[in-house]
Amino acid sequence: MIYIIDDDKYVLRGFQILLKSEGLESTAFESAEEFINSGDVDDDDILILDIHMPGMNGCNLLEELEKRNLHPPVIIVTAYDEPASRNCSNKYGTLAYLLKPVESETLLNLIKTYHKKIIDL
Repeated sequence: MIYIIDDDKYVLRGFQILLKSEGLESTAFESAEEFINSGDVDDDDILILDIHMPGMNGCNLLEELEKRNLHPPVIIVTAYDEPASRNCSNKYGTLAYLLKPVESETLLNLIKTYHKKIIDL
């Protein structure tokens, strides 16, 4: 499953449409709290995660996942390229750190590459 976590409903919808057009299943969450409270995450899932959100931000979510010993692959998306955001991405070993607007082909290639690695295991 691909989980999209972003406080911008237009970004959520755009990613969902893109993923669906490629036959990929996704679920969207408008906040990190909503996602973490769903209890749906698994290490084989992919997260597309906005780093800047009100309340629990993306870095806080990564920290919480670490505490729960969960390590799903994460693609960070952000409109604000800041050193703290890059440091967070590096600290938690995310798959990618992408600036909005995200190029569709880049995002899809990352997801497909990850899925291929899982299939080949």
